[in-house]
Amino acid sequence: MAPDVTRPSAPPSPPSVALAQASPERQARAEAYLPLVRRIAMRLIRSLPSSISLDDIISAGWVGLSEALQRCPPDMSDGDLEAYASYRVRGAILDYLRSLDPLTRKLRGASRKITQTVVGLTQSLGRLPDEQEIADGLGVKLDEYHELLREIGEAGFARLDIDMVEPSSLDPSPEAMVMRRDMASRVANAIQALPERLQLVLGLHYQEECTLREIGAVLGVSESRACQLHAEAIQLVRALLEGAPASPARDARLERRRPVRI
Repeated sequence: MAPDVTRPSAPPSPPSVALAQASPERQARAEAYLPLVRRIAMRLIRSLPSSISLDDIISAGWVGLSEALQRCPPDMSDGDLEAYASYRVRGAILDYLRSLDPLTRKLRGASRKITQTVVGLTQSLGRLPDEQEIADGLGVKLDEYHELLREIGEAGFARLDIDMVEPSSLDPSPEAMVMRRDMASRVANAIQALPERLQLVLGLHYQEECTLREIGAVLGVSESRACQLHAEAIQLVRALLEGAPASPARDARLERRRPVRI
């Protein structure tokens, strides 16, 4: 079955093209932040399929940088501008990735089924299920479950879809700040509930920025197995977040929300 791919109508303009059309003052300011775009792009591309090029990611990030420079006040400090630009760059890249949608319907449905299965088993067992229990819950053999995790990971779907608040201004409301802190705490608690091996995989990948091959070497497993473990860790965290009771901050109805992927 061919992947269900929807391409954007036009790819993002390369930074060099867009800069050539900008004023000299804006060119100088934008060039100063291009290394920031590249750093964010390099960080994100580690967990993306090889079919997505770094140049396309950087170009998408440039769109976010351009929007940040257009919307920021002239007297904004360098520190505040860098934080705001980082937010806009990351958001633009994720918007571009969503527009590509490299996932097949089969994998999207399978990932959702794994999450629902883990939520149900966790509630019935009173703990996180192990691999064999998840496979049994899905009605597949353990090696088939491992293969499904590998496919999900290689498709770039080993990310968290978290409902985060999109600030309506550069000065987020106290309610928005509380909700962000609440979500960060819930994610941290979910990770701490994982088996130590899966905690190590996430720590090596996101804190130490190790590749899946390097993680496999540390654990003494193949790169393919490291990919499976990473995908499993993300699926378990997602299930823990979905199955956890909502806090008052999470229940608050904020005007604007944006799905953020980690």
